[in-house]
Amino acid sequence: MKKKGMTGKDYFALAFGSMIGIGWLVSAPLWIANAGSVGAMIAMLLTALIVIPIGFVYSELCTSVKIVGGEFAYAYQFLGRLPGFCAGWFLILGYVSMLPWVVLSTSSMLNYLFPQIQTTLPLYTILGNTLHLPEIIIGLVMIWGITLINLRGMQSSKKFQNVATGVLLLTFALFFICSFIFGDIENLKPAFSAKGAGSGILMAIASMIFFMNGFDTIPKAADEMDKDINARNLAKALVGTILMGSFIYILVILCSSLIMNPGESVNLGALPLVTSYELATGSKALGFIMVLGALMGVLTTFNGFLMAGAKFICSFADAGFMGKALGSGSSEKHIPRRALLILAALATAGMFMGKGLLAPLITMGGITFLIVWMIMGIANWRYRAMEPDAPRPFRVPGGKAVILLAIVICAALIAMMVIPGTLISLGIVENILLIGWIAIGIVVYIVYRGQSIQIKKNFDRKE
Repeated sequence: MKKKGMTGKDYFALAFGSMIGIGWLVSAPLWIANAGSVGAMIAMLLTALIVIPIGFVYSELCTSVKIVGGEFAYAYQFLGRLPGFCAGWFLILGYVSMLPWVVLSTSSMLNYLFPQIQTTLPLYTILGNTLHLPEIIIGLVMIWGITLINLRGMQSSKKFQNVATGVLLLTFALFFICSFIFGDIENLKPAFSAKGAGSGILMAIASMIFFMNGFDTIPKAADEMDKDINARNLAKALVGTILMGSFIYILVILCSSLIMNPGESVNLGALPLVTSYELATGSKALGFIMVLGALMGVLTTFNGFLMAGAKFICSFADAGFMGKALGSGSSEKHIPRRALLILAALATAGMFMGKGLLAPLITMGGITFLIVWMIMGIANWRYRAMEPDAPRPFRVPGGKAVILLAIVICAALIAMMVIPGTLISLGIVENILLIGWIAIGIVVYIVYRGQSIQIKKNFDRKE
């Protein structure tokens, strides 16, 4: 029997599982500490309003432009070689940032279940954090275990993603119900941070941007679409992921606020939410289930970004922006083997840097995704000008005005991150990483600029 391609449900599981991973458990308490309970919910709502126009842009491009490659292909098609390279190069940095962040966060949850993980056999201290042998072993098993699943092919990855996402959703349902039953409305105070409502909300938004990514995994896997699927279902899955993800995050913030003590000290990578959940419900078992569900979120996030990132690198190399050795010529049965192995190796290297890299990776991921989103907005604007009468299964609601809004929002946030002295300015580590990545990118662009660019046409599909 011929294997069925990805359906709308599969795409939703891929994108939603990538977006709603560990962020809700690790970072929600930090958002509340920065902005207050109501302030954090407002920040997430504003973040959703920022990302939804970008989701519309992606939906129009991935359903209307029949080319393979996602962001770099759209940018090259409508803006030229350099913008195409920039879109691809910065997006690769986003994946390189995301994967080790997920792995580094995993040990926090496993440490909750098995406290000896972060006390046994210390190896070395880096960036102010000590790494222990058990957490290194766990990280290696996670990275290379999921990599092996993806090396078996899309069907294995798809089945794994669907099951893990289902478990994650059940965990959310239980957490929400118990929080409303056992939570205390008095814990919602203070509604806003003592830092000031505006400042706290802005700081929360800067972090939330990183966790709203995931919807863009859909264009990378669009060539795996089942031929019987309607192209509009891609747009539904993409925009639906943003809406559902935003709604889930707001519920997470509300429920977390109900059960956590106001003003509780929060450190990135710690799990105060689990402790508060157990104290509120009086059940250690519920805390265990919560951590187990969050672990499923970790796995779906890592799996989704590993698969999408590898396919993206493979397409980027095939197109001529990088060495062909990373392209489909190195693949078997459409499995981007070398790209998968490179991403796994980079995730392993990041893991060995320890939890001191968590905050810089969040900031790096945020600015790289914003840069790519801005380029996509400009590409869509240009597409409208170049091909105004082209058939579009999905059109951005509000037309060019909404596309322009997406561009302006991204540009404003990028400016605030690169200009020193703002509330969300890049730190020293982030600046070093960003400048280093740009320098490497300049070298890669110069070395391969003589190669001709070939963007593949996309698959047959229903309109």
